[in-house]
Amino acid sequence: MANLPFTLRQLDVFASLSSTRSFRRTAENLGISQASVSNQIKTLEEQLGVVLFDRKPGRRPTLRAEGLAFLDDLREFQRACETLANHRRHHPENAETVTMFKVLVGQGMFDAYIRRKLDSFFAAHPLFELEFEAQLPFGQLVRAVESGRYDFALINQRADLQVPEGFREVAMVSGGIYGHKKYIKGHKLPMSPAELNGLPFILPKATSKQEREVLRNYEKHGIYPRHVVGHTQYYDVMAAMLERGLGVASLSDAILPASMRKEVVQLIGMENWRLLYYRNDRGTDTKYDTVENFLLSSVLDDPDYPAIGRNWP
Repeated sequence: MANLPFTLRQLDVFASLSSTRSFRRTAENLGISQASVSNQIKTLEEQLGVVLFDRKPGRRPTLRAEGLAFLDDLREFQRACETLANHRRHHPENAETVTMFKVLVGQGMFDAYIRRKLDSFFAAHPLFELEFEAQLPFGQLVRAVESGRYDFALINQRADLQVPEGFREVAMVSGGIYGHKKYIKGHKLPMSPAELNGLPFILPKATSKQEREVLRNYEKHGIYPRHVVGHTQYYDVMAAMLERGLGVASLSDAILPASMRKEVVQLIGMENWRLLYYRNDRGTDTKYDTVENFLLSSVLDDPDYPAIGRNWP
């Protein structure tokens, strides 16, 4: 076999960083230093002769077009490796094999409700492996699921939008415009559109489809932001800005960590948000049942999850 311009370790680091979009989380997941993660990615890019990630101080690394293409090909490579690995089954006939499931989930949901319960799940199910991928805009999430690459998905969607084929609603949470409680001084809740128009707004990534959708939705409610103080595609960053009183933003109640809910309040109610669930096997595999129960109970049975309605179990 010809010399390849990468090592398997570099591919592991690249795949993890593509999923977490955090050098710190990747280092924690792989048990290496952040410097090692950075060096592995830098070396991989040098050996390939392309830049895979945009890296800017104070911002999460994001995949460039070359990185997205490399990630797609890496998934094909991983599937080929899994096919080759299946040839070992003839060794001990009674050997136990690990079952791996790929899960698409929002980073905020993963960090707040799922991640901290994984240790108990893995201890109880040593032959299960869950690989999580997160932090894509909603439209891309649906397209990613439609590609068939994932076994499960948990994503949020405004309740006024049509539920995509193959998904089902498992819960509902409140939605609206949220901001620091300092903004309600001298006002009654809910605030009027005219009162809101004068506040500083935080919007999704500038010129993105998500920003256009948010602005169109504001317009439906008579809200026209006159002062935009920032753009971000990361809801954890948006929530942190709300807590610091830097602006107001439209989101679902589930995005806010429980620790913020005393300082950040709903200024006006808008469309509620659905929690949508997807399962690839259509309910035919009992192993999927185990993972389904873990994923949904991790979120819906958590006392901090602010559901106003649920359709599970």
